[in-house]
Amino acid sequence: MTVKEIHIYPIKSLGGISLTQSEVLEEGLKYDRQWMLVDKDGQFLTQRQNADLAKFKCEIRDDQLLINYGLDKTQFSLHQATENIKRVQVWSSKLKAPEVDPLISEWFSDHLGTEATLVAKTSISKRPKRLFVPPYKTSLGFSDGYPILLLGTASMHALNQRCPEEIPADRFRANIYLDTETPHIEDEKISFKLGTAQLKVIKPCARCTVITIDQTNGKKGKEPLKTLAGYRLKRKKIWFGANAICLKAGQISMGDKVQLETPH
Repeated sequence: MTVKEIHIYPIKSLGGISLTQSEVLEEGLKYDRQWMLVDKDGQFLTQRQNADLAKFKCEIRDDQLLINYGLDKTQFSLHQATENIKRVQVWSSKLKAPEVDPLISEWFSDHLGTEATLVAKTSISKRPKRLFVPPYKTSLGFSDGYPILLLGTASMHALNQRCPEEIPADRFRANIYLDTETPHIEDEKISFKLGTAQLKVIKPCARCTVITIDQTNGKKGKEPLKTLAGYRLKRKKIWFGANAICLKAGQISMGDKVQLETPH
């Protein structure tokens, strides 16, 4: 298995950025899901509620995060934050996070047609995660439940052999897209080295309706959930891709080989 693609999603549920290499930290890939849009009550916003979030495209240039929505654009410093501290919630996690800039929040609100505030994950934003296997704990950014999402090319090939329409891998918003020979081999609960980082697979990833959203235009369909329900349904959930954590921080690059280790 080798690394075919690397992706980060700086602002939760917005468009991703393809990289040739990345640092891997305890909270996930550097800059991945370190910003998030919340509503007036501090609840996180995702494509589940508003598929138009897929239309916002991100780019990191120097120390700036640039966001495009059609022909309109805005940007802010990667280190920018105000003293307006918000109490926010991601699923069951409640934490504090500062607003990035009221003008940036207004820009998003105008395009989304609803009140939205952009917040940043900073040193005051503690989000510990308990695990049922060693090391029994980790830390999260604003990702749903785990720091890193893996997906294998063989899994995508097996899906597209069954699916009536071609589904691109970007529907699954994985961080690390592995070149694999066996479908769903990424589900195996193993520890492995990748570049100078050490990762561990915790569990397969339960999927939601976001995978039915075209990530280029925000349009919804029925696939691939309908097809996956025919062969990847277990315990009333659909599983595709795998959740992983970082055991040792390091650097990964496209082409890196997965070096298997003895399971912990």
